[in-house]
Amino acid sequence: MIKQSVLRWPAKLALGAGVSLSLATTLAAQDVTLSSLDGELTLRGELLSYDGSVYVLGTVFGALEVDAFLVSCEGDACPDIDTTAERFTIAGAAGLIDGVFGDVITAFSAEVGGAATVTDQSGDTTVISLLDETNRETATITLAAVGSTQAIADVIADAAALGVSTRAVSTNEVNAFADAGKGDPTSDAQQTIFALDALVAITSLSNPVRAISESDLARIFAGEVTNWADVGGPSAQINVYGRSNDSGTAVVFNELVMEPAGLRTADTILRTETDAALAEAVASDPLGIGVTSLADAGDAKILAVRGVCGIQVQATPFTIKTEEYPLSRRLYAYSDDKTAPAQLTRLMQFLETPAAQAVVRDAGYVDLGISFQSNTEQGLRYLASILTDDVEVSLRQLRDMTQSLTAADRSSITFRFALGSSRLDARAQDDILRLANLIATSDITNKELLLIGYTDSIGDGASNLALSQQRAEEVRQALFAAAPSLASDALPVRAVGFGEISPLSCNETANGRRINRRVEVWLRDVVTESR
Repeated sequence: MIKQSVLRWPAKLALGAGVSLSLATTLAAQDVTLSSLDGELTLRGELLSYDGSVYVLGTVFGALEVDAFLVSCEGDACPDIDTTAERFTIAGAAGLIDGVFGDVITAFSAEVGGAATVTDQSGDTTVISLLDETNRETATITLAAVGSTQAIADVIADAAALGVSTRAVSTNEVNAFADAGKGDPTSDAQQTIFALDALVAITSLSNPVRAISESDLARIFAGEVTNWADVGGPSAQINVYGRSNDSGTAVVFNELVMEPAGLRTADTILRTETDAALAEAVASDPLGIGVTSLADAGDAKILAVRGVCGIQVQATPFTIKTEEYPLSRRLYAYSDDKTAPAQLTRLMQFLETPAAQAVVRDAGYVDLGISFQSNTEQGLRYLASILTDDVEVSLRQLRDMTQSLTAADRSSITFRFALGSSRLDARAQDDILRLANLIATSDITNKELLLIGYTDSIGDGASNLALSQQRAEEVRQALFAAAPSLASDALPVRAVGFGEISPLSCNETANGRRINRRVEVWLRDVVTESR
């Protein structure tokens, strides 16, 4: 089990009125003294609990969580600490293991005043020794680039403490976790979304095609379209490149493109071992096309993807963060339900910090940080309202929406829902906390927060209008639950529903409807007219 909220001291000082002790062993309260390893900072208080990696100390400031690996403990109540270096494996997709986790470990070690040293490297395996600031080895971490499917299997088989995947676990894998007594990998405690990515259709730079529809892409990969002339290119054979069927890229591509079209990929596809190798092959082939990770697109040309209704979206960090680009995907880390090695717990907590997210971004993936776009950059919502003919929309509704969004900026945080439901999905709870933290740490004056709900086109317009309002109010209540002070702060938080009038994807497909079921987050200027 990985997730546990830890507020570190002395590297980071954070105080609160209380802490959750669900993972800690409660101790008889006695005074202890915690000192930073360099001896410059000292804290004294009642030791309330210790879980192997975190001290919970009762102080005059309230309860404080202290990273045990950053301090020494003095006092009769200090627990015996096992200083034996931990050994564990992180297995996963090659691009994530090679491109992200090695650098994240290095950044993590620097953050806590230590060092990370590669002690062995052979084939797809790298062994890293993690040292603290006294040069004591605290962990030996093996990074294994085995692919998403094998990584998840390794967690189930106890061959890895963490499995890093470019796709979500399948139903069969969820059942395998349960059968092995490993818990539920879709639970908040065992599943972490640590970054975002997108699948992109690519060609060589010399290919004149600039965009392709999802349906044509499916037909090309099924072998039904074999000539570039049929999709706006030259009269020449199409060379199709793809990943192996068990790769995360292939699984997501099949789920988002092939299965909705009722098609299967042809056996004639030219297979590559990695996303990067696929991109390199396509970039050097004037007649080639493939689907790869945005992070690995390299020198290839990225095509815009056009939905069946004509809505065309480019893959950009903002459209991927909002998941409006139709081939967006989340990147996952999975553990079992047992207590994780302490250093792995610390590493996963670090993965959520701005420093770690900068590593994610530098590796070519999309970080989870919040970004903004002005209303003038949101032209797709108005164009889509005109392009599609399956939504109940009036000029008055568009005018009302436009007036609401004037002098406003849209956040990349976007909350999504199951069909016909106001229940937030797996990513939403983390985004609620990010939004609450943004509000708490930003100087937001003369603003109001708009939570604007939308639906897909299933059902009648009046019902969808009510459902969109309900969804916006659900987010508002979740935000107040995470940050109760918002209910009394000067920043007004308003929940508004606009129904189905602003589709950002095609309602003809299940994925398009999922994209359209959303609550957007906007910051709007509050203008006080002078008399």
